[in-house]
Parts: sequence; C-alpha cells; structure tokens
Amino acid sequence: QNMVDISFREDGETLPLIIRPRSGGNNTSADFLREWVRDNKKLVERKMLEHGAILFRGFSVTKGIEFQEIVQEYEPDLSQEYRGTSPRKLIPGTQYVFTASELPPSYPIPQHLEMSFLPAPPRQLFFCCLDPPTSPGGETCLCDFKKVYNQMDPMIRKEFEDKGTMVFRNYVQKKGKELLSDPTMMKGWQDVFNTKDKEVVEAELRSTAGAEFSWKKDDSLRIINKGKAIEPHPVTGDKIWFNHCQVFHWSMFASEFYRIYKRLGIFKYYLLSWVYWLLKHIFFTFRGPMGVGFHTCFGDGSEIPESYLEHIRDVMWKNMVFNRWQLGDVLLIDNYWISHGRQPYDGKRLIVVSWSKPFVRPSFQKSGGH
Repeated sequence: QNMVDISFREDGETLPLIIRPRSGGNNTSADFLREWVRDNKKLVERKMLEHGAILFRGFSVTKGIEFQEIVQEYEPDLSQEYRGTSPRKLIPGTQYVFTASELPPSYPIPQHLEMSFLPAPPRQLFFCCLDPPTSPGGETCLCDFKKVYNQMDPMIRKEFEDKGTMVFRNYVQKKGKELLSDPTMMKGWQDVFNTKDKEVVEAELRSTAGAEFSWKKDDSLRIINKGKAIEPHPVTGDKIWFNHCQVFHWSMFASEFYRIYKRLGIFKYYLLSWVYWLLKHIFFTFRGPMGVGFHTCFGDGSEIPESYLEHIRDVMWKNMVFNRWQLGDVLLIDNYWISHGRQPYDGKRLIVVSWSKPFVRPSFQKSGGH
C-alpha cells in the first residue's frame, strides 16, 4: 500500500474513491497496477463495499488487454453476455473488453444500473479511458442510488414500491431506416441476441424470469420485463433505487437535453430538448407508448406521471458526480449501488467496459427466478 495514495476529490466528494501512484517511484505502469490489485484484492473489496466505486488514476493503461488483465486480478469471472440496448463492439485482442457505447456522441445516456431491468444484471462494472474526450461533456457521471432512494418523495417512492415497473422494448429485425426514424430504436434483435434464428431468441427469453415477448408481422420483436423498483443491496441490505423508469420513458431525451443545457450552457442542447419534445408528441400521437422503441410504466400497466419522472431526475441530478476522464483511468463500480451515465460530447472519445457474470436480483431469488 505504501506505493499508492488513497484519497478523494479535491472538492471533498467521496464518490469515487481515488487511488494514485505515489510520486517518486517506478509505480505507474499497467503491470504495476495489475500486480498491486492482485496483492491488495481484499483491500479493494473492502473499499468497494465502503464507497461503491474506485477510480485508479495516473497509471499507464493504454491498451484493452492491459485493462482486461487488471480487472481479472480483481474479478476473474467476466462475461461476454450483453442484453442491454446500447450497441457495443469487442475490442480486438481481448475477450471481455467492449466499447462502452456505439450510440452517437450527441445522445445522452441517463443514470442507470447496468441491465437493471433484467432478473440478473452484472454485479460489477469496469471502465477504462483509452482516449479521453477533448470537448465539453463526455463524462461517465456517477450517482449513489441509495441516496436517490432515501431522498425521494415518500409518497412517490411508495407507489413504485407497491407497483414495481414494466419495461417495453421493441426491436426491428435488423438495424435500418426505421431505427433512424425513431431515436429510441437503437438496435435490431439480431444484433441484441447475435443470431438470426428466432427459436434461439425465444429459448433464451423463455429461460428469463419475468420476460414476456411477442413477434409482429414485420418480424420485429417486443420484449416486456417486469420487476421490483427497489432492491436490497446484496451485502449491506440497504435499499437501492433499482430500475430504468426514467431511462426508458420517452420523456427522457427532452428532459436530459434541457438539464445538460443548464449545466454546460451550450445552446444546441437547448434546441435538441425542444426537438425531442416535439418528436415525443408526434410518435406518441401516431404510435402510442407501446409503438415506440422503448417505454416504461408501472408494473400494473398504468402510466407513470411525468411529474414523478421529473422528480426522480431532479434527485439524481442533485447527486450526480462528474469526473473528467484522463488517459489510463480505470473505474470499478458496484452495479447494485452506484449508477452511471454518459454526457453527450463532440469529437473523439474511447471508453471501454467489462462486466462481471450475471447476479440474480434478490427479488428474483425469492421468487425462484434465475
């Protein structure tokens, strides 16, 4: 431990915990960090349980394979299985390192726990910066979802606790023109499941507790996932806000862009907030909430009032932490506690990600799901 310094941000924010090489030593290489994580795994586990996220900064991690080897010293059981909505590509020369997102840089990605709408999301996430953004924005911002739960209006929170949430996702067969006409349709089902065989898709969906699905005449696929809105943390038992409601609701784009405009003062985000507000009303008028790429409602099928979603976003934005990426940054996140998102940006940026094996949510363990 005497080769590194452990601290917080200069503003006193405790998310994430920051570990840097101590000056004056030969301790900045990727090999050093890999060996340090291996030799201090218990310390890292303890600090993760205390803080929810750790940022290794100041180390020379410049290749995907270096990042993978460092992560595997901490979590050897990584996964290639991805059932989220954001397109990703495998980094050449690695088995478990992917681009964090192939969505256009102008898209905001709101705060979320990775794949929390599924019965078994990954337990932990790992990010690395191989090319930092040079424009304003581009942060992988973090938020403490235990704080979100605790700070929510009790009446709104109780309604979510009583009803749970339901997520609708509509996937066309293959990415094409329809995806361009509806910004919420980000991938085709062939890309999501890495197959053209419907039977393979159906078999996987039948094995997923809480999932309902149906095929449309145009070979598009609708998937419905129901679940609890709150989960206990697997170790501490603390209640955690655990759902994608404000992410998959069509009000997301307009609301997020407006908040980004207020933060950065860049006028194009103000314009985009109005463009997406208009698109929302057009698509809802002609397709209805079930006809767009994704949507979310209460678990009983009733619509979530937009005022509820705005309140949730207010609480999240109040607790969001914005860290500018630096080359070589390695970020560890407890995916059952600390959320992440992406601020839009211009120009180049390469953030890569790995994740641990699926971990069954406590509510599905009790119900016998897997």
